[in-house]
Amino acid sequence: MNILITGAVTVQAHQLQRYLNHTGNITFADSVEMPFMLKNVRFVQIPQGHSQAFAHSLLTVCLDLKIERVYPLRKNELCALSEARQLFDEYGITILVPEMPFIDSLLNKTLKGEIVIKDGTVTDFMPDRGIFMVDPSTNEYRLFTAD
Repeated sequence: MNILITGAVTVQAHQLQRYLNHTGNITFADSVEMPFMLKNVRFVQIPQGHSQAFAHSLLTVCLDLKIERVYPLRKNELCALSEARQLFDEYGITILVPEMPFIDSLLNKTLKGEIVIKDGTVTDFMPDRGIFMVDPSTNEYRLFTAD
């Protein structure tokens, strides 16, 4: 499976990569230039999340690289990608971001814990998709973001 992780220049992107322990192709993307090149790392430049063309530009990148799963880590990407989930789904690309009503309530909380990824296959948790940080002692969730 080919995956794309945004926020490429952040520690969180590489923390997520280690957590995934993915053996397929990983592409890192960011709206800022990569200040250094890592060996054996594919990087693509994307527009900022608040850009009008962000979702369509990212869809083009995903189709060109045969990406099947996107892990967005920048807060300014979450709303645009949440609104575009159905479009990406139609192309067989899963965006790991919750639906719009959940985003505000899961942002801006400082929480330490473990990364949990919900990919829509388990329906006992709402929201159904996203990358979360979970405090195991309280079972409190927040979105895992890079900024």
